Amino acid sequence: MNARVYYGEYSLRHWVNLLLTRNIDLPEYQRSFVWDETDVKRLVDSLKSGQFIMPVTIAHYQNGQDCKNLILDGQQRLTSILLTCLGYMPIKDKFNEPDGYLAHGDDSCEDEEIQANTMDWTFKHLLGKMPQENTLVAIKERLRDDERYRKLDITFEDIDDFYEKAFIGFSFIIPNSTEAKETQRYFSTLFRNMNYLGKKLSQLESRRSLYFMEEDYKNFFDGRLENGDDVLNGIRIIENMMPKKIDMLKYLAMLSQYTIMKNHDIGRVMVGYSAYSSRESYYADYVSYILHLEQESRKDKFNGFDIEQVFPNHEWKERFKEVKVFLDRNKNSLGLDSKYNAFTSWIDTDYWLYGLLYYVLFKGKHIVREQELVEEIRKEIGLKRRVKEDGVPTEYQRNPNRIGNLRNRIAKSLEIYKRYAE
Repeated sequence: MNARVYYGEYSLRHWVNLLLTRNIDLPEYQRSFVWDETDVKRLVDSLKSGQFIMPVTIAHYQNGQDCKNLILDGQQRLTSILLTCLGYMPIKDKFNEPDGYLAHGDDSCEDEEIQANTMDWTFKHLLGKMPQENTLVAIKERLRDDERYRKLDITFEDIDDFYEKAFIGFSFIIPNSTEAKETQRYFSTLFRNMNYLGKKLSQLESRRSLYFMEEDYKNFFDGRLENGDDVLNGIRIIENMMPKKIDMLKYLAMLSQYTIMKNHDIGRVMVGYSAYSSRESYYADYVSYILHLEQESRKDKFNGFDIEQVFPNHEWKERFKEVKVFLDRNKNSLGLDSKYNAFTSWIDTDYWLYGLLYYVLFKGKHIVREQELVEEIRKEIGLKRRVKEDGVPTEYQRNPNRIGNLRNRIAKSLEIYKRYAE
């Protein structure tokens, strides 16, 4: 699909006004604000000295009467300009880590660079619901007594003059179509190919760039009910001593492939993706397959899975509710860390979730004799987590997410739940 592209530049003052009036906005998949005060000062110094600043990229999205101007590239720059205008900076420790950072299940414990200094905050936290709440004066008044923000240590000889005479360029993209599906495909490719100042998108942000405009399946991929509640009841997994969001899409993708395997051969699930570094491509390809987008590799791996046949009339919505109710009803039996409401091991997480999701979500069955089921799963988990007599963890415990160990866990979870699914 072709698109018209317009180029120009706006003063900093005009960019701030566009943010405050919501004439430009962030797409849902966009990452949180990740710059620190040093980055903000560097941007201001560059603008003061007349250095070249990368233009901001805005895209016009239209779906019927719904029109939006989305910030594709430039959130960090524009947010920094707004913060310097206000004179305040959000304190990272005061905002929870964003859900963009999933527990990746990599037993090598390789930390993602971007996770080190993040918070669940964007400039939209500064804005009120009513237009009169979004003047600079009104926002400054709110921030003055908000302990989550601190004064920004930047001084100006004449801030008004600076904001009127400093400019940042823009590229404005208008697709030559108002058809939602066609525009979505165009944006999906564009979003995933863009590099945000050298800081890559997190796993969840990258995936959401594929489906954030797909109203039919957005909650399915995110693992949420229609009211926004988390299907997994807010339960997380403690990884590297920190509670992380459980990757619901991992379970959906692997169980979807399992349903089409001849004789339900668990050994064929995720073939070619045993390396941790390749698994994200597998999950993204699952989204692409469902949405009829181009996959990256092994493009036949989900062939035969028909989501409309498995979930006619979007029955996953009601089945999601049943999964949530089950987890809520049995939360005291799951062995969760009480402080973080989190599983303490991938062994526990997978034994509880794979069978539950397969039989309730994919098969539309109900779980019976729950107390017997709970006792059997807890017994199996105890056997897998038992260390050797000399106190040394087994290979399985050291590397639970090696593909062979993971498949073994899926098979056992399905075997147990099968006895209690009707």
